[in-house]
Amino acid sequence: MSNSLSLRSAARGFTLVELVIAIFIIGIISAVAMSRMLEGDIFNASVVRDQIITLARSTQQQALGRSDVALILRTNGDSLELQTVEDFVDENTFTELQLATIDIRSVALAGDVNVTDSCGVTPGTDAIGNTEPMVIQFNELGDLFRGGVTNNVGYPITANTAMRICVNDNPLNSVCLSPAGFAFAGDCQ
Repeated sequence: MSNSLSLRSAARGFTLVELVIAIFIIGIISAVAMSRMLEGDIFNASVVRDQIITLARSTQQQALGRSDVALILRTNGDSLELQTVEDFVDENTFTELQLATIDIRSVALAGDVNVTDSCGVTPGTDAIGNTEPMVIQFNELGDLFRGGVTNNVGYPITANTAMRICVNDNPLNSVCLSPAGFAFAGDCQ
């Protein structure tokens, strides 16, 4: 009889060791979950890269048979505006075909023309901003024509080798546009 009484009282609650272990495990799970929620911007660079590639390819397709099509990348606070335009005269005079806006918190963008080094080796030199957007013009064959970051020396620059967009100066998140106008992730080399 006394054995059954002691088993019943032991089954009614948790021991101090069990409670400490449970609190410890909950603490670890909470710390991991909070770090994931607070660092929600860690994938922004990949999203920005993929959106730039998608719109660059779409713009290239729309340029076929026309000589006045361009892609304009312009930051606006915590957003990046990607505009596919036609009747392109300059970064403020055009007819908009397509617009996408994406969140770029914790993302820095820089663009170069005719630079094929890795963004990890040679960081982007021309920061892309609201008053200094990057323009990528395609010719009627869909090849790169000219462009660069406006308000920089030599703009517009004829694209002979490639254009690159450095996203956080990370080669994995950067975008290269080949001379044939094809946009892809990674280094231009």
